Amino acid sequence: MSLVADSVVSVIIAPGFLPAAATRSAVPAMVSTQWLCDHLGSDTMVVLDARGFGLPDDLSEARCTRIPGALFADRFSVDEASFHRVAERLGITSGATVVVYDSGTESAPGVTSPALRLQEAFGTFGYERVSVLVGGFLKWNAEERPVESAADSAAA
Repeated sequence: MSLVADSVVSVIIAPGFLPAAATRSAVPAMVSTQWLCDHLGSDTMVVLDARGFGLPDDLSEARCTRIPGALFADRFSVDEASFHRVAERLGITSGATVVVYDSGTESAPGVTSPALRLQEAFGTFGYERVSVLVGGFLKWNAEERPVESAADSAAA
């Protein structure tokens, strides 16, 4: 990330960024690993692993380990009706807070990361409460935060 982008991310994920009285639809565009760790397991939050977004099942690295409770995000389609069906099947309502993460590695110039592409798709189809995990799974894992094997949780 550039110095400017790092500064913006720092402001967005700083503690207290959202006032306590923030509206229901207000969520930061990006959240820190600490924020996610603090909110993991919330009844109104869905964590989506986008490392396999757009890849065939056998190529998805998300089949190994992931953030506890995360659901696979590789079934989403750009067709609106299909997108809503998949979201509904995953328990994602308009009021849910969704946190999307990918591998967290640098994308090639001009290529948008899977998590950002999925966040944009959610926005296009009317979901307002979608954040991206800063640093993705790479940062989460490097900080030795909890992970589970894909076999330990329900696949979507």
